[in-house]
Amino acid sequence: MPDPFDETLEEMLAYPEKDSSEDLFVVDVMRRVRAERRRRRVILFLFGGIGALFGVAGAVMLSGAIGQLFTGVLSSTVLMQLPLFAVAAIAFYIWVMNDDLAIGR
Repeated sequence: MPDPFDETLEEMLAYPEKDSSEDLFVVDVMRRVRAERRRRRVILFLFGGIGALFGVAGAVMLSGAIGQLFTGVLSSTVLMQLPLFAVAAIAFYIWVMNDDLAIGR
C-alpha cells in the first residue's frame, strides 16, 4: 500500500496538463506571428506592385527602340512581353521559394 506522504508529494510535483489554447503566452506569440506574416505579405505586395509598374513603364518606353533593332525577327510587342514574363516568372519563383524556406525554419 502506497504511503500517503508519497501520494501527496506526487500530487504536488505533478505537471498540470493544460490546453495550449488557454495559455496566454502561446496565444500572444501566435497573434504576433500572424501579424508579422500579414505585415510581410503587405510589404511584398506593395513594393512588388510598385516594381512591376516601373518595369512595365520602362518596357513600354523602350519597346519601340529595341523593336527597331530586331524588326526582322520579332515584333516590338513580343520583345516587350517576353522579358517581362521571364522576369515575372523568376520573381514569383524566388518569392515562393523564399516563403517556403521561412516556413521550414
